[in-house]
Amino acid sequence: MASRKSPSAPEWQVILEKIESQNRLTIEAVEVNRVVLEGRMDAMEGRLGGRIGNLETAVTVLTGRVDGLEIRFDSLEARLAIREEVLDRRLSLIEAAIERIDRESRARDQALELSLRELRVSVQEISAQVHELRTEVQQNSAAIRDLTARMDALSRLEERVAALEKRTA
Repeated sequence: MASRKSPSAPEWQVILEKIESQNRLTIEAVEVNRVVLEGRMDAMEGRLGGRIGNLETAVTVLTGRVDGLEIRFDSLEARLAIREEVLDRRLSLIEAAIERIDRESRARDQALELSLRELRVSVQEISAQVHELRTEVQQNSAAIRDLTARMDALSRLEERVAALEKRTA
């Protein structure tokens, strides 16, 4: 390139022209790289645009599903709250029934204990009466034996009297 210049030109001008020439080459190289990069960026933008569109569609679908799930979740929460209320009521009824049964059981136990005490007293009274009756039976048995002995004696006397009456008659 220096051959195009005249030998009379100052040296600094030659250097300047050389620098300008190198700058033009650099600018052309940069311009080519810019065009290539813009092409790549346009291609990338096209691919990413499609992907972003797909992502937007997926996000819309997922948002719809999440909204549906939130509605179902709210419904489940409401049903759960109702079931908890029902279970709380049932638990309260069961606790009340247990308390009632416990009170009734204690009352029955007390009544049974009282009945047992009364039964013991009755058994003791009957035992005393049986003892008195045994004593009376023993006394009556002794009296009957005594009467039987007297009847036997009386019977023998009667037989004698009858025999005497037959003789005297």
